[in-house]
Amino acid sequence: MKMKESKIIYRCVVLAGILLVIAALLRAISVNNFVVAISTGDISKHYAASVLINASFSSVLLLLIAVWVFFLSRDLKKLQRRAWLQAIIIGISLAAFGAGFWYQYPSSVHIPLFLALGLLLLVPLFIYRKHFK
Repeated sequence: MKMKESKIIYRCVVLAGILLVIAALLRAISVNNFVVAISTGDISKHYAASVLINASFSSVLLLLIAVWVFFLSRDLKKLQRRAWLQAIIIGISLAAFGAGFWYQYPSSVHIPLFLALGLLLLVPLFIYRKHFK
């Protein structure tokens, strides 16, 4: 059976993009926690600039991944093979990040959400992989 498009994949990808935007916003808001930690001495003044730059950059990168996922969503809906490969790479990266850091830091409640986001992308893409041209 030849499919022209998949609304299931499209909806999962858009949902993943929305959740990534939310994660980026939450990460950006949490940068204030680093500012407080620096001002109270919990983070050494020597490392303060690096910590703030890394925290800010990670929120920007999360937002960029979300935008990338939104751009891919239309081509994934049309079952384009090139978009499939890019989404697989993003999904594997998110899932590996989430699983690896959750294993290392099991008390971090938010880390498994990245695993779930990766799986939200990967599962429908693998289920419908034969339909991509």
